[in-house]
Amino acid sequence: MLSLNKILDIRFAFLAICMVLSGISIAQNNEPDSIPIASSVITDSSFIIPDSISAVPINNISGDSTISIIDSTLMPTDSLSVTYFTGGIESLKLGRLTYIDTNTYNYQKYDPLYKNNGMYSTLSNIGLAANNLVYTPTLTTGYYLGSSVFTNYLYHNNKVEYYKLFVPYTELNYVMGSKKEQNFNVVFTRELFSRFTFGLDFALNNSPTGKSPYFRSAANNQRYYFTSQYYTKNKRYGVIANFLSNTIDVQENGGIKYDSIFTDNIETDRRIIPINLQQAQNKIVQSGFFIEQYFNILEPENKNDSIKRKIEPGNISYSFRYRRNRMLYTDISTDSSYYFNNLSPLDSISTFDSLTQVQIENTFRWSNIGYHENPKDKIFYMFLGASHNYITQQMPYDSVKTSYSQLTAFGGVAFNFGRSFHLSGNANYVFGDYNQDDYSVTVLLKQYLGTEDRNIGYFNFGLDFTNKTPEWYYNNYQSNYYRWSNNLKKQKYLIISGSYNYKQLSSGAKFFTIENYTYLNDSIRPMQIEKAETMLQIFAEGTIPLNKFGINTKVVYQTTSQPNIIRFPSLSGTIDIYFRSPIFKKAAILQTGFQVMYFSEYYADAYMPELRLFYVQDKIKIGNYPYADFYLTLMVKRARLFFKMAHFNSYFGDYNYFLAPHYPARDARFYFGASWRFHD
Repeated sequence: MLSLNKILDIRFAFLAICMVLSGISIAQNNEPDSIPIASSVITDSSFIIPDSISAVPINNISGDSTISIIDSTLMPTDSLSVTYFTGGIESLKLGRLTYIDTNTYNYQKYDPLYKNNGMYSTLSNIGLAANNLVYTPTLTTGYYLGSSVFTNYLYHNNKVEYYKLFVPYTELNYVMGSKKEQNFNVVFTRELFSRFTFGLDFALNNSPTGKSPYFRSAANNQRYYFTSQYYTKNKRYGVIANFLSNTIDVQENGGIKYDSIFTDNIETDRRIIPINLQQAQNKIVQSGFFIEQYFNILEPENKNDSIKRKIEPGNISYSFRYRRNRMLYTDISTDSSYYFNNLSPLDSISTFDSLTQVQIENTFRWSNIGYHENPKDKIFYMFLGASHNYITQQMPYDSVKTSYSQLTAFGGVAFNFGRSFHLSGNANYVFGDYNQDDYSVTVLLKQYLGTEDRNIGYFNFGLDFTNKTPEWYYNNYQSNYYRWSNNLKKQKYLIISGSYNYKQLSSGAKFFTIENYTYLNDSIRPMQIEKAETMLQIFAEGTIPLNKFGINTKVVYQTTSQPNIIRFPSLSGTIDIYFRSPIFKKAAILQTGFQVMYFSEYYADAYMPELRLFYVQDKIKIGNYPYADFYLTLMVKRARLFFKMAHFNSYFGDYNYFLAPHYPARDARFYFGASWRFHD
């Protein structure tokens, strides 16, 4: 395995090549039809059609896209707008474009867990397993393996960013922390020749062996993707593609053995506090590629034609996706007491749980969107299609491969009534094998109080009904210490949500009815609650600017009819109180502030590394402790810098800061980060 120094040498050499490439003089196509999308057509998605076959949990509590914080009076004068779309070509056609983040408001939140005010129960280092403190079920119909504890440190196909730009764009981000922690990200994209764009995105979160805050808690997570786009001159045909790879390589120490050694501060050197697992490790490797093509059914209209089309026949698209996943858990220790269970291990000498999986997906889709019409002006939108998914996988200690074949039919409609009322809905249904008869129906409504251009806010309402097979992990699994084959009932979710949004603020509620809730009990066995349970979430989030001061916050209250099983803190929140001002004759922007994360005391789920899952426990409560940071950021033209002292209140002597049972949070630590954008 390459050493960290060699890895970094390779990365910086690659960066140098990218920077040289960005300076090479390549003739740029200046024709008006060379694809860049003007900022005037960027929309907040009048048609809100979610990806019904996505396997990524939706983490945003409000159900809306992240609220943008843009203060034009503080924007650097040389700021150049760069936008991107994600998911697929239909996002581009619907005008779902997002600006890159060029501000300092949240720049210091470099950890993927805490971007967009995320709040998680996690382990004692960056890059390790995490569990959302806000209840966010995975509503995926169709096949889903079930382990998502590392999802924030993975790149997902439906989150790949395809950039729309006028000039080449490169951005470098580097964060250095205590204990030799290093976090690095590079984004590069440019038009290599007329209407053909190439891009890459590489990210690294590394906390090396021997320098981690606790023994055997090191992490080295790497992820990257390459993208390409091509569109014909008249936009009748287009194609996008990506190659994506994720590698999660983490040590698993099972938590500290004796919490009192930490809470009583008996041992100040965290690296020699006794731990439960001495030689355990998790490794996840994912790779694959995706290609999507579209074709507009009719040729573009001639501007000189006196008769305009009344009906647009739209476009057809086809996508192909190949994915290969491997999950490997190893433990060469012979001490099995940590895995408390009543089954004898398949291998009493060591554990080598290797799971491999290959997925091949073909999707055909039709929609009535044609040549980059403005979605706000289109009264009616419709799409339909089908996706075939073929899966083969091999379980640990199993010489036989299992295969599944599934067909998912999907479709949706949306209506625009004027520029104040938007209604949309979609549905999907699964045929075949493991997930036969899974389905979901989603309805979304958006009502402006006024018009979209002039209003006093808007309301969002949502209704989601999902009938899905429990994640495959819960029904069938086999490892060295855990084995089961269950016949679990389908889970049913009815989710009603509503929110009021005004400028940079949002508040609202979600009400969940959950039937056949599936979880791991305190014996680490799958269980179901075979009656309907409920959960209520009330939330508020956003930014309140007060001249040069401001408050950015997110607060969530949760209550459930089954608090002994559905375990989440009743109150969780994060707040950032900052001062922000131009300095040096507005040549730079300074921001400094305090940010605090808090959650109320509760019996948090414990973590089982062999399964990569959290399970219910009744022995340890965590929470009722504030995690306070101080930071200072500076933006000079296209460069951003930050200094942060994280968790500085750990110096105050209260050693009860656990983010998961037996996993103390990290002590106070320093960070320095730098980012630089290039537009040439």
